[in-house]
Amino acid sequence: MTADLRFELIRRTVAEAVANEGEVAGRLERAQQLSAGHPDALAAIERLRPMVQTHRAQLATYLEESGGTEPSGEMTSPLSASPESNALSEALRDLSLAFHNCALGYAMLFEVALRLYEPRLREIAPRHLKAHADAALSTARLLPGVVARQLAQDGLHCACLCPMCGLGACGCVDYGTQTLTTAWRDAAASRPGLPWPSEVPTESEPPAFVLQTPKPDSQLARAGVLGGELVLAVDGQQVRGFWDVQVAIRKHSLGDEVGLLIQRGSETPRELKCQHVSEYPKT
Repeated sequence: MTADLRFELIRRTVAEAVANEGEVAGRLERAQQLSAGHPDALAAIERLRPMVQTHRAQLATYLEESGGTEPSGEMTSPLSASPESNALSEALRDLSLAFHNCALGYAMLFEVALRLYEPRLREIAPRHLKAHADAALSTARLLPGVVARQLAQDGLHCACLCPMCGLGACGCVDYGTQTLTTAWRDAAASRPGLPWPSEVPTESEPPAFVLQTPKPDSQLARAGVLGGELVLAVDGQQVRGFWDVQVAIRKHSLGDEVGLLIQRGSETPRELKCQHVSEYPKT
């Protein structure tokens, strides 16, 4: 391989990564525009934007300092031709795909840097690869909650028949999020080398079950419970997530009383007495 061909291949791969970062920046901006009323999504987007800006700046500096002419041909992301989303759930889906695409682009850049021995890129590419893989998962984890809120805004409240949802402590978002992240984690564990983290992020998860806004006329709604409040315990037993709450309620027969310890913000936790009123049909 001639030095000129090596130089051209490296710069072209870096330019493709810059184009991918540009696509992510555009998707972030669109998701931010649609995030009104979705504080969790908005906070996540605002955390990710500086990372993308830093990555683009590092790659631009590399291209500038490495000299030579600009790579031939216009560099565009393969996702750039996809239509603009009008719903936040679609925008987040497209954003997660853009982060995936960026991660794969950095995997390609890393291999180029390894094979053609470009030390600076051997340091930059894996860092950016991990950051985008983490961002793809953290963005995807927002989807269940956003979809549920969009359904509620359309008047389509939870119709699930499980014990939790029956009394208004909807577990659908938590269950959907767990299912998504478990599938991701299991896929990564069974196929080493995929550009996804093997561990599911837990640093922002509270040690309790986070309630969605209770469906109208449910027991929790009538008790004035709001979305974002925490279920700390059921019948005096601490709970951390969806399955803990489900198991605790299912210890009761239909019609039995269930005690939920609920906390709003920094207020003193309060106990609510509810009835176990629903269950999946027996098959």
